[in-house]
Amino acid sequence: MACELLECCQFFKENMQYLPKAAEYIQNMLCFGDHQACNRFRIYKEFGANNIPPDLDPDDTEQVKKVIQCLRKKQEAKGN
Repeated sequence: MACELLECCQFFKENMQYLPKAAEYIQNMLCFGDHQACNRFRIYKEFGANNIPPDLDPDDTEQVKKVIQCLRKKQEAKGN
C-alpha cells in the first residue's frame, strides 16, 4: 500500500523535480514500500500535515530531530 502523503508530498514536488531517477528510487523504497520509516510520514502522523517542512529530506535524521524538538516545544507551549 502506498503512503497516504504520496499525492501531496512537497518534497518530491519542490525538491526532487530535477532528479527524477532519485525521486523514483526514494518513492519505491519509502512511498510504495516502508513509508513507516519515512521521517516526513512520522512527523505527519505525530504532529499533522501542516507541520512538515517542505524541504525536509526523508532520510535526514539530524534535521528531523531538530524539527521534532521544535514541534514538541510548540505543543508544550500551547498546553501551558
